[in-house]
Amino acid sequence: VLHPAIYFKGFHALATYRVAHTLWSEGSKASRGVALMLQSRASELFAVDIHPSATIGPGVMLDHGTGVVIGGTAVLGADLYILHNVTLGATGKPMGGAKRHPTVGDGVILGAGCTVLGDITVGSGATVGGGAIVTKPVPPGGTVIGNNKLVSKNEARRKKGDEPLDPFTWYYSI
Repeated sequence: VLHPAIYFKGFHALATYRVAHTLWSEGSKASRGVALMLQSRASELFAVDIHPSATIGPGVMLDHGTGVVIGGTAVLGADLYILHNVTLGATGKPMGGAKRHPTVGDGVILGAGCTVLGDITVGSGATVGGGAIVTKPVPPGGTVIGNNKLVSKNEARRKKGDEPLDPFTWYYSI
């Protein structure tokens, strides 16, 4: 039980984020300034950059958290598994103060090096493969690989044939 608290920088980054988010939510200029200082220091120490205004639910795991970036208007659900080098960012287009970052549902897996950009939704139970670039909404339970390539188990089975597929690696047989 002590291992995450002692050794896991993803845990440390999330704990720092939670303190910074509480300060940010207070709304005073002083509180927001301290929140941004905590964000900056956490980014420097843990190589995880989470804006204090982002909303993150419980049960999030930043596995090998190095390089994780979560933008200020991102909304993350509960029980997420996020690997290293994941970016939940904006497209860079002027939005006039509107929401610029993704919304991620509950129970989502975000693979190593994936990038999810813009005000889109990744539905609950979805999987975003390693290195994927996502700029379009992902339905609940969907799987995305490559550049916005949505795949399904049925599609993979048709291409592979009738042999049974491992429930954890079926998407590699495309």
